Amino acid sequence: MKKALFLLVASTLLGSCTSEKISSSSDPIENLVSYLDSKDFDQTHKRIRYEGGAILKTNTEYYCIVATPEVLKSKEYQDLPKELLQEKKENIEIQDSCLRAFRWGCTSARHCYHKESHVLDKDTVVYALALDGMDGERIELQGADSYQDYFIGFKAARAATLKVKGTKQYSEWQMQYITREEKGREEPFNMRPLDDFIKNLMENVDSVKVYETSYEITNEDLGGNPSLVGEAAPDEERTWIGKTTGHLYVVPESAAKDVEEGLRFCVKNDYLGLNPNQKFFITMDGKELVIGRNEPLTFSINETVKHQQLYAQRSVDGHFYILVLDETTGAYCLPRCWKHIIQIKDHKEILIPGGHQPNKDGWID
Repeated sequence: MKKALFLLVASTLLGSCTSEKISSSSDPIENLVSYLDSKDFDQTHKRIRYEGGAILKTNTEYYCIVATPEVLKSKEYQDLPKELLQEKKENIEIQDSCLRAFRWGCTSARHCYHKESHVLDKDTVVYALALDGMDGERIELQGADSYQDYFIGFKAARAATLKVKGTKQYSEWQMQYITREEKGREEPFNMRPLDDFIKNLMENVDSVKVYETSYEITNEDLGGNPSLVGEAAPDEERTWIGKTTGHLYVVPESAAKDVEEGLRFCVKNDYLGLNPNQKFFITMDGKELVIGRNEPLTFSINETVKHQQLYAQRSVDGHFYILVLDETTGAYCLPRCWKHIIQIKDHKEILIPGGHQPNKDGWID
């Protein structure tokens, strides 16, 4: 029997943090990042995006919706299991820790932007801190006029932003921690380590199923069936008619964990470790990993575009799914539930054998 030959990466705990003592660093934002990293994914919804090139940019995002102390006193919440209620209370402390860290950080940052609004029981607090500069660059605020809608970004070697919106019942906070490092001459994205990984997967893991995928989109498909379109880009004439093809690899539950850890190691080692100056983007959280070159904003009707992009995600069904996109002619389309949909044609999805039907919101777990 073939066996998985992927390298398993043992995680090392660097020490847990508490609200009383986050870490020994004198930098409040670094302390906060260490503190948030010690929490469960459901409490912070951590997501990282890397952008390679002459400068490697790392953008770590955290996010959570928090019930206020008044809501937690209601009967609905008091009837929750004790452990779950305690987690809800801890979420309040996590949000408070973010605000305390940014208030402290604002006093020592190279630049600090801070704005608060308290109107009609609705509160908004926004911080943007530039912490370190890069040699030869001027630290500057990016998107200063659009902070109400999303984040502010600094052109800086190290920066952080925080936005908290709240009512009497709930609040939500969003934090970004951004670093930029010079990596030398920019090079094009090279798909070969991922191609080698897929080849190794097929040679060394039993029972991997492979499906050819084909997603045909039309103008009528946008806003229709909620499970059909997750990502899309028009053609050069701004129409939504096209076809995107690829290959879907379904790894059985027995090998899913090893393959996922092996793929994450491959990405971190071959790209972030050895070739950070390649022009790539990587996004990852606790479940999903996406890597590739930056795709065009529009595609061609008359010319087929070759992709260099890979999606990977584990599912509650125990399997690990890898989708490698091959090419697009016309408008680009990726299903919202690509793990189970292998074809879109005539406004309908065709599932993999044994695949799950979408729920009412269009999601397939």
